[in-house]
Amino acid sequence: MEVIHSLGEIGSLTEMTGVSLGTFDGLHKGHITLIKTLKEDCKLQNLKSVIYTFSNHPRELINSKNSPRLIINNKQKIDLFYKMGIDFLVMVKFDNFQKNIRAEDFIEEILLKKLNMKAAIVGWDCHFGRKAEGNIELLKEFSQKYDFDLTVVPPLKIDNEIISSTSIRSQLSKGLIDKVNLFLGRNYSITGRVIKGKQFGGTQGFPTANISVDLSLCLPKSGVYITRTVIDRIIYKSITNVGFNPTFNQRNYNIETYIFDFSKNIYDKEVTVEFLHKIRDDIKFDNVENLYKQVKTDIDYAKNYFNI
Repeated sequence: MEVIHSLGEIGSLTEMTGVSLGTFDGLHKGHITLIKTLKEDCKLQNLKSVIYTFSNHPRELINSKNSPRLIINNKQKIDLFYKMGIDFLVMVKFDNFQKNIRAEDFIEEILLKKLNMKAAIVGWDCHFGRKAEGNIELLKEFSQKYDFDLTVVPPLKIDNEIISSTSIRSQLSKGLIDKVNLFLGRNYSITGRVIKGKQFGGTQGFPTANISVDLSLCLPKSGVYITRTVIDRIIYKSITNVGFNPTFNQRNYNIETYIFDFSKNIYDKEVTVEFLHKIRDDIKFDNVENLYKQVKTDIDYAKNYFNI
């Protein structure tokens, strides 16, 4: 997969392409359905597959006060597209050029001239160009004018609810991790480096790995979760606390993971924590002894979940 970070890098693609465009935050099941359709259409028509997306959320520029936190970072996004077998990933910054380009010019100058598009495969709610003026109707009009194929992928629903990035953010904020994973089609995860912590757990026999967190991302509601921790591509069973640790009056959002049957030094290593199921919300205990009693109960709950 070739990753292109600016329009200047493209020149003009010589191979004919099929293109899907969007923000693709979270790369959830709805996005995956769209991408599968893109790949199928490209295979049938002998086209190269292209994703046109952004390294930042458009609302950062359009309405910064209401810009949503992203579900995944750009590294995760690139890795997921790579695993899906995309040929070209165009991931450009949403800047004033992207904000102000006329929808008609976007089709003609970028999709057709630069990307050599012969097929557009888009979601049902696709919008693009200045003030989001570009839509399905405009694509239909231009597909007839310039003779390219247009496929519109309908919304994907679970329990009569449309899968969307907005819905997933809402579920994360409520700690509904089971539903988040259902909508994503994979386990929600956070990747970060192991850093020095307060080492409260180590004195009680359950040392935790404290993981640096990107606070610009949409993070789960504070609480205790059953997790899996990936270290050097090896998966370990674990339990994770996220939040502010109210018993110790900590002000910073923390991620602490206790990895079962693990004693290696992993400071400064990059690890990935996959969230499987929520046990409980964060609780402020009257004293440390009651906190550690609850932690032991949480660990027993997680071990029972894993049958260990």
